[in-house]
Amino acid sequence: MESPAANRPPRFWTALQPSIVKLYKVAGLIALSAILIGLISFLVVNIFYFFDHSWVRPVVLSPTHQRVVDASNQLSDAKLRANNLLAERLEIEEELAEGDRSIAANDKFIAEVGTLADKPNTPEEWLVRREVEQAKLQRANSAGKKAPLQQRLESLKLRIEEQDKVVKRLAQSPYLKAIDSRVVFAFVPYQNLRNVKIGTKLYGCSWGLVGCHSVGKITGILDGEVSDIHPHDETVQRGVMVEVNVSPSAAGETVLFAGGKPLWLF
Repeated sequence: MESPAANRPPRFWTALQPSIVKLYKVAGLIALSAILIGLISFLVVNIFYFFDHSWVRPVVLSPTHQRVVDASNQLSDAKLRANNLLAERLEIEEELAEGDRSIAANDKFIAEVGTLADKPNTPEEWLVRREVEQAKLQRANSAGKKAPLQQRLESLKLRIEEQDKVVKRLAQSPYLKAIDSRVVFAFVPYQNLRNVKIGTKLYGCSWGLVGCHSVGKITGILDGEVSDIHPHDETVQRGVMVEVNVSPSAAGETVLFAGGKPLWLF
């Protein structure tokens, strides 16, 4: 028959059990604290971005950046279309001028020799009459072409004006500033523009919305609408580009804040 002492657990495990229970409690407390902190952080970030109008998104552009290449190609295509329209206008204007010269020459010929062919008797007079009739026909054809050519010219002038506006609009694209060298801009959505002006300081944060410090400032505001992604919810935003002077590390950040630290004291 076994003694009661043989059924008792070793003294080591008996002494260790309270420590294990405490460790479980500490681990559970740490896990719950982490979940609570994560939940609070999630709520704070979402609430912050819902009301915040100070964020800007840095954009590093180089000559090989896809948007720079696209903007350059679009401008080149628009200029090519404008040049083609100008060449077509010159051709039409030359056709009109040629028609005017033809009418003037035929009028002069008819005025000088037309009376000689009114009543032809000799073969020579019949030849003159034939030349006069051909001159009259050419004059009529030239006069008949003037109206449609003039209409085409007026329509072409309107198209040239519209194409010139397209070229000017595309030429204002901020992406074209990076054709020759690497530049750093920042995207500002329209709802945040009221917090942005030349000289406004920019702040970058080490951990989300805390650990923030000044990283540079805004040096210029560019014309032309662009689109980019919201740094938090990734929705497409419409806005403008601004020129910035920031540190190299800040240029690679996902988001910067204009005017002050996002949580003031942090």
